[in-house]
Amino acid sequence: MSAVRQIVLIGLSGVGKSTVGKALAERLDWAYLDTDDLVTEQEGRTPAQIIDTDGEPAFRAIEERVVAEAAMREPAVISTGGGAFLSAKNRRALGERGFICFLDATSSAIAARLRDSSTGEDRPLLGDDPTELEARLGMLDRERRRYYHHADLWVPVQPLPRGTGDPSSVLDEAVARILRSWAGEGARPVGLPRRLERLSAGAPAVGPAAVVDTGTHRYPIWVGAGELARLAERLEQLELSDRRVFLISDSEVIDRHGRTAAEALDTGGIAGASYVVPSGEQSKQLHVAREIYSWLAEQRAERRDLIIALGGGVVGDLAGYVAATYLRGMPFVQLPTTVLAMNDAAIGGKVAVDLPSGKNLVGAFHQPRAVISDVSTLRTLPGRSFNEGFGEVIKHGFILDPELLADLESQPDAYQPHSDVERLADITARSSRLKALVVSSDPEEQGLRAILNYGHTIGHAIEAVTGFSEYLHGEAVAIGMMGAARIAHGLGLIDAELLARHGDILRSFTLPTAAPGLDVQRVLDAMLMDKKVVQGKLRFVLLEGVGRPVVQDDVPEDLVRRVLRELAAG
Repeated sequence: MSAVRQIVLIGLSGVGKSTVGKALAERLDWAYLDTDDLVTEQEGRTPAQIIDTDGEPAFRAIEERVVAEAAMREPAVISTGGGAFLSAKNRRALGERGFICFLDATSSAIAARLRDSSTGEDRPLLGDDPTELEARLGMLDRERRRYYHHADLWVPVQPLPRGTGDPSSVLDEAVARILRSWAGEGARPVGLPRRLERLSAGAPAVGPAAVVDTGTHRYPIWVGAGELARLAERLEQLELSDRRVFLISDSEVIDRHGRTAAEALDTGGIAGASYVVPSGEQSKQLHVAREIYSWLAEQRAERRDLIIALGGGVVGDLAGYVAATYLRGMPFVQLPTTVLAMNDAAIGGKVAVDLPSGKNLVGAFHQPRAVISDVSTLRTLPGRSFNEGFGEVIKHGFILDPELLADLESQPDAYQPHSDVERLADITARSSRLKALVVSSDPEEQGLRAILNYGHTIGHAIEAVTGFSEYLHGEAVAIGMMGAARIAHGLGLIDAELLARHGDILRSFTLPTAAPGLDVQRVLDAMLMDKKVVQGKLRFVLLEGVGRPVVQDDVPEDLVRRVLRELAAG
């Protein structure tokens, strides 16, 4: 058991620190300390009252004193105010003895939790207008996240949507995850060299754009321009530079970016070889995987060697599937070069190949060691390929982040291949963070992760019946989202305005909203072959509002047929 006898909880106001903290303290039989409550006890006024009368700087000075006192107590679970971790003095004090855990959820989820709360607690930094709550939380998140990311443990607490399980299980799992990590390795991060120096730095270093942490696997997602040229540096950070690299790519990507990757590896003194497959979905087949197995055997690849996937979703799925199965598992790194792969396929460890009867029917869960997204590579994409990737970004907005969706709606012309790379990096980082949050909460698709299938039940079927040739994946998902919105509207879950928003934003990114001439019966048959079918029932991810997904398996077949006919009619 860990020798560390103090657990510290940080995160935005309303994320659930008090609930998790009290449960931890009860399980461990430790004292529970809430720094906001301690301020109230010592000052005779709540933090909100102090901020209202004396201003935020006065409150922060009091908070620093209270945190310093609390940090001396052990054993204890300490729950901090949302802004406490921005102070270098507080970070240093809390890091002296504490195992620091960052509780994380989307701004829309926290806002919903606060609206449903009956505590009546005053939170002045969140404002008085409930319609502005998500925006205010989003602003605070952007301001504080780089500080929060210096915690020892990242703990996703994204709530489950209706239809996927017991909502209380999320915080229960957070408690269990913290206890597992604290008991297993809690002392290790607390004792790392230079940890206190890093925590007490005036401006903490900027880390990865996001982190995936499933409880058993943890890896960074780096997003930025020029990341491909920094490949050797990133592999060294991952402690993967002392082994051979087997790079798998496709014929188009290798022509555009192969030299940059090769030069980066050569500069770092990293030996390896490459295998190139034809571009397109047709390469995501078992016979192609077998060809790569033979190549790896000829190269005498060892289990500790590294597979790198350089390309879009097809290459990532194929190379990941090979990595998951050759020698019973090899480490691999994703180097996505498309909008679609950066925002979806490369994140989460779902790897697979296709069968004639359906997409991704043979696969595994095999998490990468890292995802390295060089947004500069997006400038080489054809317009259609670039735009299809935004189908997944738009999906993340609909199911998780109203603010992201609003940003996309307000300036779609700003996101094009010629766009400023910093803008592309920002939107990719935000979208990647949402995907990371969901897959970290549910790495093997047992609950929350189901919401990522928004638009996919119909979309995958359309791809299958058209031979994976007529529509790109993001285009098929766009049509599928339009179908899901029509179903939700038919069930009375959403109003006509939200239905119209689907069509408007998809068209603004030149994505299709219909599939003229589609064979409705074949699509229905293909949907019944989908992995998401449970006991013969189709499961649809639908919306009750932006950021409010639900999962339903009781959608009437006649409604599904009607919607498919509408999509087929154009």
